[in-house]
Amino acid sequence: MRSSARVVAVCLLIGLLALSACTRKSTANKKLGTDSGSGTTAPASGAAAASNPDFGSLTNVCGPNKTGKTLTATDRGVTADSIKLTTVSDPGFVGRPGLNQELFDASTVFTKWCNSLGGINGRKIVDNQRDAALVNYKAKVLEACQSDFSMVGGGAVFDDTGQQARLNCLLPDIPGYVVSPQARGAELLVQPLPNSLDNLNIGGARYLTAKYPGTTSSVGYLTANVPSTVIVQKQFEEGGKQIGWKTSYSQQYNANGETTWVPFAQGMKQKNVQGLVFVGEPANLAKLEQAFQSLSYYPKWISVSANFYDKQFITLGGGALKNTYVQVLNVPFFDAAQSPAMTKYLSLFQTYLPKGKAQAVLGVDSFSAWLLFAKAATKCGANLTRKCMYDNAASVSAWDGGGLTAPANPAKGKAPICYTMVQPTPSGFVAVDVKPNVGVFNCNPTNRVELHGNYGQGATLASVGKSMSDLP
Repeated sequence: MRSSARVVAVCLLIGLLALSACTRKSTANKKLGTDSGSGTTAPASGAAAASNPDFGSLTNVCGPNKTGKTLTATDRGVTADSIKLTTVSDPGFVGRPGLNQELFDASTVFTKWCNSLGGINGRKIVDNQRDAALVNYKAKVLEACQSDFSMVGGGAVFDDTGQQARLNCLLPDIPGYVVSPQARGAELLVQPLPNSLDNLNIGGARYLTAKYPGTTSSVGYLTANVPSTVIVQKQFEEGGKQIGWKTSYSQQYNANGETTWVPFAQGMKQKNVQGLVFVGEPANLAKLEQAFQSLSYYPKWISVSANFYDKQFITLGGGALKNTYVQVLNVPFFDAAQSPAMTKYLSLFQTYLPKGKAQAVLGVDSFSAWLLFAKAATKCGANLTRKCMYDNAASVSAWDGGGLTAPANPAKGKAPICYTMVQPTPSGFVAVDVKPNVGVFNCNPTNRVELHGNYGQGATLASVGKSMSDLP
């Protein structure tokens, strides 16, 4: 079934998050804590955090009308006292109930916090959370086109299906994440942490090259047999080639899952795969590593993206998990004490949604998107229009979510140069010493490489007969 096959794409193209406002000492695989439950560091007082309009290094994120002007209706979805927005996600997908619920949870927390402070220049946020249930993304975009000012903090597996509809109604988007090439390169869309089609952060690959010399002459790649994940694998493979990696194994697996993963493990053993880049979701890699264990064979390292920073991965893989490195762009949750922004993020969840998915990477990305929207919209003052908000957001050249996300340049749309890494162990995730030089992150300019392959094109206003001059 096509929809089931593409569900895994949701996890793969995220390239996320976060910068600490402080520094930490090198921890060379030292265990700093686990990410289960509510975290190892108790956040500051919920009431104190909630009443403060600042978020990390960002000041006055939300608040009452101090413009000195009477508020009126200024654009679609904007009235004198409210701003209608929309967040799209896929938790209603019957094949994976709760898929990316964290996007809705983070949006709920931000909305409640912001409204408690007075909203955006006195206008309260009304967030219409629209469940695409995987296959209804275009329909939900069309609903938003009828009433909402902008899309904020969302993300959906089938985001390619709604881009032209969104552009046709001139609906801006500041997403939590994007998946397809059509969305990744789309106009009238600002990514707080750009997921580019033509450049890539390979900081983790450089780390593995240095730590495991001699292994990169035999690298394997394994991904699901769906277009979006295949594009990601090809980007990773091109990035690897630029630093001397040689491919010895490249295969695709059934996105619905495999009855046995032993043939894949045997194939890699026969090819003497020394390092594996796995593009997929935690459940499938957990089963593959169990197959490795049954053969008494493991690659020297396994490289995966941020979606594997999920305690479910440890639950499913248990003692079979070995040599696995997760590249992330957010402050690890166990490092929250070193990041005022992450500490406040967790505290706001405790205050407004204590049973929500606080420790989920996509939720952090969604919250960062909301922060960017709020700052861009606030800058418009009383006269809030789509053009003003979008222009403000699109001109931001330095963004870290107040210390919640890795340093990025939304205006240029290039992949961030910063990263950190964590490793799963039976007792939790642990830190990897990547020689950080900006907070918990390694921010070496060589971490980003330019890509030369054809990985698709973004949706344009011209494709629907529109231009930026049509934006109110």
